Amino acid sequence: HSGLLHVSLSCWALLSFGPQVSKAYGPFTFFLIYVLGGVAGNLTSFLHTPETTVGGSGPVFAIIGAWFSYQMLNKGLISKETSEEMLRKAVVVTTLSCVLSSFGPIDNWGDFGAAFTGITFGFLTCSMLQVNNASSKAMQEEGIALVSRRANPFKSLMIFSVFLLVLSSLLFVTEPPLGTVELEALF
Repeated sequence: HSGLLHVSLSCWALLSFGPQVSKAYGPFTFFLIYVLGGVAGNLTSFLHTPETTVGGSGPVFAIIGAWFSYQMLNKGLISKETSEEMLRKAVVVTTLSCVLSSFGPIDNWGDFGAAFTGITFGFLTCSMLQVNNASSKAMQEEGIALVSRRANPFKSLMIFSVFLLVLSSLLFVTEPPLGTVELEALF
């Protein structure tokens, strides 16, 4: 992270989106999203930016991306107010992160790469809520039955492994823009 404002923004975003994403995907898949966001965000930054940057907010943007996938796949069953509030928070986090990048070594490429990875991984591992008439009596009165509450941990781990394999292979086929980095600036 780059400064107190950057840390504070990431903490607020994680507190806003983290519990909902953990509840939707389960703690194991939440952990995988977080780790994958860190790897993908830092790799995207490395491949697109020749300057030395920080990458602590990548996992947070992956969490936001996974939340976005969950919202899109289950939007008929999530209240409009909740969806709008969370979308406003996502816009605020993204906007403030872009503004903060003007004042420090924060790389927007890393945040966007992590968010894209979170959206994709979230889409592939997301459980869907469906209406089902053959559930418990209380749920029949509401008209909702939960078919699958959380992501399958084995499926999440397999998709995570494929993502890591694909991301690591990018290092062999893409040349990072290292020509402009001064080694003396790193020390």
